[in-house]
Amino acid sequence: MTEDDEKRTALVLSQGDEEVTAAVVHALERDGWRVTRVDGDVAAITDPGLTIHGVVYLPGLLSSGGYPQKVEPAVSLLELVDLLRPHLADRHQGGSRVVAVGSRDWLGWPSRPLAAAQSAALVAAVRSLALAHGQAGVTVNAVIGLLVDAAERRDIGPAHGTHLYEPVPLTGEPVEPDDIAAAVAFFLDDRSGYITGQILHCCGGASLLSSLSA
Repeated sequence: MTEDDEKRTALVLSQGDEEVTAAVVHALERDGWRVTRVDGDVAAITDPGLTIHGVVYLPGLLSSGGYPQKVEPAVSLLELVDLLRPHLADRHQGGSRVVAVGSRDWLGWPSRPLAAAQSAALVAAVRSLALAHGQAGVTVNAVIGLLVDAAERRDIGPAHGTHLYEPVPLTGEPVEPDDIAAAVAFFLDDRSGYITGQILHCCGGASLLSSLSA
């Protein structure tokens, strides 16, 4: 058996957020994963003998504009897990990890109600999938970030018709793709096997400012 044969397999499905996707792939490869990246249609994976230990779903909710075009993230995640379920390593095989990457907008934002609805639905799907598959050894979690242009949007002024400014990190530095990738890698780590159905905000504290003019 070669070293490559011993690597765990991770599937990264990207429907947007190119910089974050690239950072996730790099982080997982650095951690020793064998990474298969799929842009768009995961149905192309037809190998019946494939065993997957990690799945990362990036629907594009962090891109400028706040929501992906022609994609319903929650439905896509449900369909993805349903399609891949026969391939996901079960408890006897060491279990498997599913991570979705969403947006802080799930907490609500006046100028992006569609993005907020899509992001909130994704969170609900993550929690429901965690309940459905936990006993099989499949964990499901979400990493929540900021829009890539949050700081620029704040500089424009308050959201139309309100006094509310775009939330930006309290930490003083912007959240980078590598930060999101590190949070994803945390959920995929073997040591995170007892963490499921959780929502991790990797936003520099911006989630604390939801619906506040700060």
